[in-house]
Amino acid sequence: MRFVEKKESDKTAKLKSEETYKLLKDIVVRKNKSEIKETIYRDVYKTVDGNRSRVEDKLSLTYYNKCAYCERICKADIEHYRPKLKVSEDSSHDGYYWLCYEWTNLIPSCITCNRDGGKHNHFPILGTRVFNPPELVNRELDLEKFKANKSPLIDEKPYLLHPEIDNPDLFFEFVLDDNHKGIRIKGIDNEGRGNKTIEICKLNRQEVVLDRKKLIVDDFSDVVRSVFYELSNQSINEEEFSKFLSIIIKGFFAKAKDEKLSHTLLRKFIIKSSENFKSIIIPFLPDKVQDIVLECFNCILSDN
Repeated sequence: MRFVEKKESDKTAKLKSEETYKLLKDIVVRKNKSEIKETIYRDVYKTVDGNRSRVEDKLSLTYYNKCAYCERICKADIEHYRPKLKVSEDSSHDGYYWLCYEWTNLIPSCITCNRDGGKHNHFPILGTRVFNPPELVNRELDLEKFKANKSPLIDEKPYLLHPEIDNPDLFFEFVLDDNHKGIRIKGIDNEGRGNKTIEICKLNRQEVVLDRKKLIVDDFSDVVRSVFYELSNQSINEEEFSKFLSIIIKGFFAKAKDEKLSHTLLRKFIIKSSENFKSIIIPFLPDKVQDIVLECFNCILSDN
């Protein structure tokens, strides 16, 4: 998960249209969630390569085709952050049906984070649950109160972190799993919102734990091992090895700042401190180069 700034101006024309507003108003007034239209919050269109969604296209502008939760590049569902039809934790709740077309409630999520044993209709909170839409003002909808970062919704204090509201840096850290075959995400906040988000979206499922290590740690380790092999064969000398190492680590820093890549939060965590780099990266390097790699990392870290 990474913090995202999604622009209101990026909403699709259909979501912004007067027609959609009227349909939404009718849903709110009649409290009839059966009138929710998938054709509006998906807005599908045809291409020669198959059907696409205008809403997905707009979401990908800020999420870079990644799942909002596990940060893997994927074909994403258009996920309703607050479930529109029902809430698993409260059978008396009719769902947040009035947020069906709300831009701050639409988030891209991979199938597993959203459906296959993941979030689905789960939405536990720490605060007071909102059961009904805001009352009409002069017979019109007060759309400001539909936004996830405004009262009354923000006062629910959801356990599930919202990537456009909550800074993930304050809620997560990463550790190697017990057998060093993958990297696990771990909640660090006192209220347990980080760990609950991990639980809801299954962020430590096997394929994600392995993917984090493969795409980040193994990628870095393989390049270092290749250069070390050249040093061992005396194809390069120690001075040349140090120069190559500096280039490799600077490239690692550059990738950590490229938010289009997968697992942005992990990449940033690793370069945040010498301790993080040592705990995640160093164990996978040859013993003979661990100290020099760490020393080189610390020099580059001090310059960033």
